[in-house]
Amino acid sequence: MSQQSTDPQIEQKMLDFSLILLVAYNAVFLLDILFSAVPDNAAAQAMDFIDTRRGWITLFEALAAASLFADLVVRFDHYGKGRNLRVFAIAIAGAGLVFKAFTFYLNSSYLE
Repeated sequence: MSQQSTDPQIEQKMLDFSLILLVAYNAVFLLDILFSAVPDNAAAQAMDFIDTRRGWITLFEALAAASLFADLVVRFDHYGKGRNLRVFAIAIAGAGLVFKAFTFYLNSSYLE
């Protein structure tokens, strides 16, 4: 019986892709807020598409943000050259998750 181990480079690429995806998602969210006065802007159309899949996207966002944070804590010394940028991007992803969860909760509650 042979145990098959995953390639660390593949894991790192998946983490990097998740980080890029989360930062892009947060950028689209902010652009939607900033350009809310402009009718039919691309960010609003993207957020309309995302809103129809809100549950799955929020689940992915929470799992990815938690995984990225845990990876950053465990392998902090491994990220030498781009560490500051990575810490900033993970902070954006975590703060975006908390902010979006709060705003979507208020939006779906009886406070409207």
